[in-house]
Amino acid sequence: MRYLIPRVRGIIIMPAKSVAISFILVLLLSILNPVNADEIETTLIDENTLNCEGIDSLEFDGLRANQSVSFQVGLGPRLPGSNASKALLESFMENNTAWNWTLDKHPYADTNMTNLHGIYTPNVNQTDLPVIILAAHYDSRDRAERDDDENRTDEPIPGANDGGSGVAVLSELARIVPTLGLEHEVWILLTDAEDQGVVPGMLGAKAWAQDRTQEEIDSIHAFLLVDMIGDADLQINRVYPPKVGLSQTDRLWEAVDDLASSLGLVKDVPACDGSLGIDIVNTDVLDGVIDDHVPMLEVGIPAIDLIDIRYGPNATKWGGYWHTHEDTPDKVSAESLAHVGRILELGLRQGSWLMEENATLQDDVEDKNEDASQYDAVVSFVVFSAVGAILLLFGILHGSVRFKP
Repeated sequence: MRYLIPRVRGIIIMPAKSVAISFILVLLLSILNPVNADEIETTLIDENTLNCEGIDSLEFDGLRANQSVSFQVGLGPRLPGSNASKALLESFMENNTAWNWTLDKHPYADTNMTNLHGIYTPNVNQTDLPVIILAAHYDSRDRAERDDDENRTDEPIPGANDGGSGVAVLSELARIVPTLGLEHEVWILLTDAEDQGVVPGMLGAKAWAQDRTQEEIDSIHAFLLVDMIGDADLQINRVYPPKVGLSQTDRLWEAVDDLASSLGLVKDVPACDGSLGIDIVNTDVLDGVIDDHVPMLEVGIPAIDLIDIRYGPNATKWGGYWHTHEDTPDKVSAESLAHVGRILELGLRQGSWLMEENATLQDDVEDKNEDASQYDAVVSFVVFSAVGAILLLFGILHGSVRFKP
């Protein structure tokens, strides 16, 4: 399960007689929420600089991925410690023998949860290779609290989209990665116990993140999570956390935008084949989501989440078939799986997920500059808030300002 993060509602000021009061309040808000012009510029798409390298070589097969969804659901509920979970992990490993697989078990309630960690290392004469991680949770929800049938809310859901779709995309990418001639490692992580309990706690992802050494964390250039991406009416928006303005995660979202544009998945942006893009990826819209990427962010791994939180025709956020018994294979689209899979595959082919060589040093400089800017903002805030408080008090005494309850 994932959660929508509500936006904080600010004070709404009615038209005031005092122009000075309004000016001071606006100024204070601008100090607390500064807009960086450089950040705005990075969100713009240059339609004339699309990178089309590798598009004609893409191998991702949406139909094969969709078959994986049916296979997973056919096993039954993939609850921690279940035979269905064991069968799924065994099948995943048996069908992808070029990878080095590790079953990572952790205590969970009365059983064990098990993460599956796979490593593909290319045959290159180099050590300390950078790492790209492709991740999804493979467990299915243990209850259907949103189902219309109250007699079935305690039963596990099929989890075709919520769980199954992400695993399906990674299953197809696991087949493709060894053929790409990469010069960096790719890890696949299937997490367990993401969606269990009244309040799902992303237990598998937390355990995996906490077990990482600093050396491993430093080697990871990107953690790319896919979840609930099989909806026929696919809409991928930018997810926060992480917030806009963090250089390493901005880098990953900009790569998503560029890759999607090249593939014709950004509305009205000309694609590499000359067609106008359709509305699949829109990084100008933000969705608040707590998912398996958050434990990675907490330990310092650059991580983003590709997810569609509107599941079904005309669904609202966290609506439709989500967490109901209607989350079945017939609701999952092979075309949608292919859209996401091709973004990830093309990014691997073009090296889009890798940091630049001097990125770490540059980030340190940016962090120091940000600290200095925050200090300046605090000083300015103290000065202006004192002036603003005096003017605000004057305005209230004269009945010129009203606050929305």
